Amino acid sequence: LLFSMIVLAVVLVGFGHFPAFAWLLIVPTLALQFVFNTGLSLIMARLGAKTPDLAQLLPFILRTWMYASGVMFPLARTLEHAGASKWISDAMLGNPAAVYMDLMRYALIDDYTGANLPPHVWALAVGWAVLFG
Repeated sequence: LLFSMIVLAVVLVGFGHFPAFAWLLIVPTLALQFVFNTGLSLIMARLGAKTPDLAQLLPFILRTWMYASGVMFPLARTLEHAGASKWISDAMLGNPAAVYMDLMRYALIDDYTGANLPPHVWALAVGWAVLFG
């Protein structure tokens, strides 16, 4: 991840996006995501030890989770455009992958302002990290 972040910083600077104060939010975001990912990995390792077929199913589950989390599109805007009900929107935006992506987008994308970032996103990020960690 360190090498990827170095490449990302070089690409951002190459395209004229110089370091901003918001870039400092990358450190706590990645720390929380690291705790969440480590906890999830340990849980899945335990389940995979008892159920070997889970290893065959896991790539499909993770790929579906990634695409449902808005990795390729802004999830909030897509849900609003689709007319999704409030509880579906809240559930999908509270998804851990979507939460950590929103925090990284907020830190790195200039046009991704606080108006687009839900007010409870830091609490959710900490909550998911503590729960799975």
